[in-house]
Amino acid sequence: MKNLMKFIGLAFLTITLAFTTVDKKTIVIDVSHGGHDNGTIVNGYNEKGIALNIANKIKELNKNSNLEIILTRDSDKFLSLNERAEQINKLKPDFVISLHVNAADDKKESGKEIFVSDKNKQKEKSGSLALELFYSFKDRNVEIKKADFYLLKNVEYPIALLELGYLTNENDREVLTTEKGQSELAESILNVIK
Repeated sequence: MKNLMKFIGLAFLTITLAFTTVDKKTIVIDVSHGGHDNGTIVNGYNEKGIALNIANKIKELNKNSNLEIILTRDSDKFLSLNERAEQINKLKPDFVISLHVNAADDKKESGKEIFVSDKNKQKEKSGSLALELFYSFKDRNVEIKKADFYLLKNVEYPIALLELGYLTNENDREVLTTEKGQSELAESILNVIK
């Protein structure tokens, strides 16, 4: 009888574990600008389109069924910063990456910048996310900086704002606007969120 009870207990435990779901991770990719707000425009390329292309590539490349990637926009529509923050907070994501493209008067200015805020409720986790992003890029022309941008302060979950490069710099523009460059950027970001 004891052996039968052990067997039933073991069988029950095995069945229970077999149907237990693995925790799903929810990641929000905030796609900057949109609609009437083009963001940076250089040589006919605009920030809103580049950010959307890269966000879509991140989502397409994801093959992990336990990783849900949600975009704040999946088309060319405008959402205010307040609407984006509210949308993100309702989703309660594990973390958020906000995609942007930089510009400068000095065409030699290049590289990526990752911003975090000390005013974010989860600033330690945001800092860890920024470090993971920093190490995910093959080039070392990446800086982590502090800023109190609206989303960084008002999103209640770990968040980093990522400037993917300078559209005003010829080399960065090549990466930002080509299929190959956009795919490489998307893969680097996906490696962090897997």
